[in-house]
Amino acid sequence: MKIKEFFKMTKKILHVEAPNIDESKKKRLKELLRKLEEHKEHIKKRLKDKDLDKDKRAELEDELEVYIAQINRGQKILEEKKAKSESKVD
Repeated sequence: MKIKEFFKMTKKILHVEAPNIDESKKKRLKELLRKLEEHKEHIKKRLKDKDLDKDKRAELEDELEVYIAQINRGQKILEEKKAKSESKVD
């Protein structure tokens, strides 16, 4: 998955507008990953509530899976970028 596709998909999930500041793609990616992690932790806390009905719990679990998948994709892209930049230095 390309970084551009990742950003587009993640922004759609988080309902985040693109910043107007010209930042590097790595910094933007790290920021989006941080936000995804925050949302993931928030969902986990909500799932611990014993008063949730089955439908809401299922909805939150599905949402959690999406966040986890996005985080994994983002980390993979970040690692690839890091490896690529390190290989250029060598």
